[in-house]
Amino acid sequence: MAQASNHYIVILCGGSGPRLWPLSRANHPKQFLKLFGPNSLLKETYLRALKLVDPKNILIVTNQKYLDLVKNDLQKLLSKSQIITEPDKKNTAMAILYACAYISQTNPLATVTVFTADHFIGKLTNFSQDIQKAVNMAQDLNTIVTFGISPTSPSPSFGYIITNKSKSVNKFIEKPSVIEAAKLIKSEHTFWNSGIYTFTISTMLKEFKIHSPKYTPLYDQMIANINNFHVLTKIYSLANPLSIDVAISEKSKNLSLIPASFSWSDVGEWKSIYNQASKGKDDIVALNSDTKLVHIGSKRCLISGQKNKLIGLVDINNLAIIDSPDALLICNIAYDGSFKVRDLISKIVGNKTTQNYFLKSYDQKSNN
Repeated sequence: MAQASNHYIVILCGGSGPRLWPLSRANHPKQFLKLFGPNSLLKETYLRALKLVDPKNILIVTNQKYLDLVKNDLQKLLSKSQIITEPDKKNTAMAILYACAYISQTNPLATVTVFTADHFIGKLTNFSQDIQKAVNMAQDLNTIVTFGISPTSPSPSFGYIITNKSKSVNKFIEKPSVIEAAKLIKSEHTFWNSGIYTFTISTMLKEFKIHSPKYTPLYDQMIANINNFHVLTKIYSLANPLSIDVAISEKSKNLSLIPASFSWSDVGEWKSIYNQASKGKDDIVALNSDTKLVHIGSKRCLISGQKNKLIGLVDINNLAIIDSPDALLICNIAYDGSFKVRDLISKIVGNKTTQNYFLKSYDQKSNN
């Protein structure tokens, strides 16, 4: 395990995970779900981070309303000072700046690796080696390093990175259409953006100053008021809610890419859950042990059922059937149909009679 005291891991834990509805809800999002075993996605991410840095150098950035969920999930694994609580959701650019300001109080020369709490990572030895390579590059070349994933389909869910032969980034394209993505992946120099970044704090601040200068005074104010949550709330109210990809990656000429030797999935939708899960007979996946299933003539389905409820399938193919106590989702997983669950959530939240089916988890909803 790398014990580099100058290297910090920042885990972003603020997303709402609408495409994994109905299990993921606004107040209990996907990073707290146990989708691949006894641990939540957040806990698995934390355990991976332990293989990279000293435990005290791991920080969680989360929204205030998820604070109790983080504490309950990780319990005695980290101290209160390792949880950075944002006063508002302003997307990943502000979250990363806040983390940099926080770390700068004790180590302004730090190198930081940022990844989100809801990704699936395989080949962990390779992952550790790739992260160390990124740390060395970030320190030696003063560049922002990201990891490219070889695309397997023209998915509209990801950012796409176009590199030159030396793997310097020529262009970053945020979530193109399926048609545009299909053209992009024909090139061997095209990668999915993993969303994992490694950089020195000074390099990241320089890139913000060049490409998103409106954030610079906000950073300076955060440095001066890092322990004053009331003032931080006012600072956050002034920030544009931009992703780090839009604020920096799409504009920067100082972005380098390492082709990932580890396996990766953003676990963003039911199709990606199906792809990562162990398949049973006829390539059918029962997502949890509570699922009781009998099927005839059915293939390539993902099923999540409720305890003591039997689900029967007859001549059903390529569907995700996700049952919760108060909602049922049925969607196609063959042609990125599960990507459209986000659009479905927009319709659900846009209607007062249905909005609580996403805004509140089923146990809270049933009590109101």
